[in-house]
Amino acid sequence: MSTIDRRKFLSFVAAGIATPYVVTFTSGSARAGLIRSDAPLNTDSARVFSLSVASGDPSPTGVVLWTRIDPSAHRSGQALFVQVAHDPDFQQLAFESVVESQHIKADRDFTVSIDTDGYLEPSIRYYYRFVYDNTVSRTARCRTAPPYGAEIDKLKLGLLTCQDYTNGYYGTLNHVANDDSLDFVLHLGDFIYETAGDPRFQSLPFDDRRIILPSDGIVALDLADYRHLYKTYRSDPFLQKAMEQHTFIITRDDHETANDVYWDYERDTLGAPDHPYTVDAAYGNNPYLLNQLMLDSQQAWLEYIPARVHVNPDSTHPHHYLKYYRRVQFGNLVDLFMLDGRTYRTPHPCGEADFFGRYIPIGCQNWASDQQTLLGGDQRDWLINGLIGSSARWKLLGNQTYMGRLGIVMKNGRIPINVDAWDGFDYERNLINNEVASNKVENFVVVTGDLHTYIASHVKKDYSRNSIFDFHNYLGVEFMTPAVTSAGLFDMIGAKTPVGQQQLLAQALTNTAVRLTNPHIRYFNTTQNGWSTIEFNNRQCDWRAYVVDKNINSGTVNNKLIRHYRKYTTNPWITTQAAFI
Repeated sequence: MSTIDRRKFLSFVAAGIATPYVVTFTSGSARAGLIRSDAPLNTDSARVFSLSVASGDPSPTGVVLWTRIDPSAHRSGQALFVQVAHDPDFQQLAFESVVESQHIKADRDFTVSIDTDGYLEPSIRYYYRFVYDNTVSRTARCRTAPPYGAEIDKLKLGLLTCQDYTNGYYGTLNHVANDDSLDFVLHLGDFIYETAGDPRFQSLPFDDRRIILPSDGIVALDLADYRHLYKTYRSDPFLQKAMEQHTFIITRDDHETANDVYWDYERDTLGAPDHPYTVDAAYGNNPYLLNQLMLDSQQAWLEYIPARVHVNPDSTHPHHYLKYYRRVQFGNLVDLFMLDGRTYRTPHPCGEADFFGRYIPIGCQNWASDQQTLLGGDQRDWLINGLIGSSARWKLLGNQTYMGRLGIVMKNGRIPINVDAWDGFDYERNLINNEVASNKVENFVVVTGDLHTYIASHVKKDYSRNSIFDFHNYLGVEFMTPAVTSAGLFDMIGAKTPVGQQQLLAQALTNTAVRLTNPHIRYFNTTQNGWSTIEFNNRQCDWRAYVVDKNINSGTVNNKLIRHYRKYTTNPWITTQAAFI
């Protein structure tokens, strides 16, 4: 059996990210030989590491490594070890570390995140594994970022969003796992859904994908419910495989907490218009319960997502407890700004009703008010200053909700479809776009999730100016990646649309109708699921969109390229290239 040579134990230093939820213990040298190689290790990894392993948030000198010890395998006094190597046989160790047993505990749900920042080398794909109680995890891969400011030729990112476990299978994630051309994967939110059978958008068509929450309801009410959801999602073999093969950079959207959440500044608590704590008289719209719900969702996210974020564990205010908007730099080629579009946003501009409120707000113009903010002042200033000060070739926003304009024409005139997105925060959107324009920020690209739709569109300073020859009006491009499994836009909004209006809405949401009403949109498809990639080099970026059938529980399900768009650095055009395989 494997043992630890304490004489070779050098120095173990607590170097966490100012939080008990992300704990790092590092040895001074990989040559310390913490795990002896002359004894066999047990290989029944699923018994101990039932949710496998993952990595996230690359820097030039490290990544965040993650795992969870299954409670049934937890042993009092047993330490956890991690190894990072240049080879899959771990003969060329680059890093070796230990997490002492007192830091593997129930109040973190037995999860562990280890930040190796400062211990690895730039632009290298490493192999890593964990060892606990003489049992070795699966071997996984991670990648570090290029050095800050270094010349790099290209960068390719996988794009994912909206993976409702109950609404389909994760064949998409198997294709992501198998794509060795990817450098990193961006997940743009809705990693989980807080609901386990919401009749508005979860029809539960798959018996083997049903979820029963500990609270026995259909909506997460507390930390135990959120943890159960993450454990269920992370149990999927294709999701495990994708996170084993690639280093992820992940942001949150609404469903990590509750549908269409915002911050209720008047009461200084979470706004959750559809959650039982708001609508069920038994809970009385209690601000304490709503505040705690946000904190619980944040804690579960921290426990189950490998991310290098800022945390104040002593705070009981969600705005101070977790700050997860952050910047990831890839040499001199791409600056990535991962946004938080939920924590600081104001209430919906036209009320919290579904139809005529958050969606199709007929008769309301408040979405143009200067009192509306989606990012909050601090994050908005951080973003603008970062964009203006960036010297990278490409400036990339990792953004949850559609940043462009998306409207339809009805009898009352042109109105936005969804003011839960940036259309509800038109003043702030214009402010950012004006700063991009006036400071001549070049090669501006937005990648987006949330709407369960494929979209390729121009970013414009003024969306009311439709001339294709108005070159100064073009600021950049926006690409929306589709949902992995979640219901399409019409399914979501259509279910909330009054009878008699549904046919009109269906006609308004066709590709042709959307493009006629929104000429900056070059491609629109809300009927299929899948994923996309975006690849950057010094001359162009290429976005490719793929369709994968979510109804088939197979890793070999067809992965069809349906659209390829190219943005050149030297002009505003997206070259439309329909590509089929």
